Amino acid sequence: MNKLLVILGPTATGKTDLALQLAGKFQGELVACDSRQVYKGLDIGTGKEPREKGKVVKGKGFWEIDRAKIRMYDVADPKVQYTVADYVKEAAKAVEDISSRAKLPIIVGGTGFYLKALLLGLSNLSVPVDLKLRKQLEKLSVGELQEKLRAHSPGQLESLNESDRQNPRRLIRRLELLPHQPTNPYMETPQTQTGLSKDFDILKIGLTAPRAVLYKNIDSRVLTWIDQGIIEEARKLQAGGLSLQRMTELGLEYGVLADYLAGKIKSEQELIQFLQFKIHGYLRRQQTWFKKEKDVSWNDISDSGFSKRVEKLVNEWYA
Repeated sequence: MNKLLVILGPTATGKTDLALQLAGKFQGELVACDSRQVYKGLDIGTGKEPREKGKVVKGKGFWEIDRAKIRMYDVADPKVQYTVADYVKEAAKAVEDISSRAKLPIIVGGTGFYLKALLLGLSNLSVPVDLKLRKQLEKLSVGELQEKLRAHSPGQLESLNESDRQNPRRLIRRLELLPHQPTNPYMETPQTQTGLSKDFDILKIGLTAPRAVLYKNIDSRVLTWIDQGIIEEARKLQAGGLSLQRMTELGLEYGVLADYLAGKIKSEQELIQFLQFKIHGYLRRQQTWFKKEKDVSWNDISDSGFSKRVEKLVNEWYA
């Protein structure tokens, strides 16, 4: 079977840096697995922009960082909702294209729901839209939609990341899918016959660290974002027609930035604190999600020798 390497784990673990390193050693190309890196212009806050200066070339649907290609960057307009079904369709094509050229596809990212959909497939992608139900649900606020979902299936609401929890369209879709779900606290139902797992020999490398280490990394990263110009990036997005409401729907960093641009957050220092707080919470939810991930070789990034061990593991598997 063709080989497929997956680098997964929560934010601030250096997944992309490791993936780029492995791509250089094993003639690989990266496929980003992130629900917001797909959007054009969301560069700093989604971690697309490298923390250390390197040569970046931006193409249609990809970036090259120091000549290493990363697919599934900049494939969608942030003003338009890009769904998990859209992602699965395009990312699967990217993986198959890389493999067809005798290169190693390396999926890298922290959006566990998108990764599961890509590898295993999701039965709900074929469930049709219920226009009558949607018309009723669209009259509800985000808070009311959250409460309605919590009442029917608490596990589903808990499984959502911050962006999806604040996104009325995704909440409505979750409610729409309830009648089609088995007695399962999570929305997705794996179908191994539809995902990439049926065609590829997959090695999953997970990156982790003690929570205190990751909090410190997050706090440092937020300060780096300020230096890189994340506030200016948000202003540019707004000037380009991205409404503050839509920016809020995009969640996490951009939701906090929308509040800053709207004057709800009064100072840059307060902005930094809100960003750090929000991302700490996101980290905890990611850790909860990835505990369910099976067949993963987990590696602690606080151990200085972890990258060499990962490289040895990949070499033995890829040989």
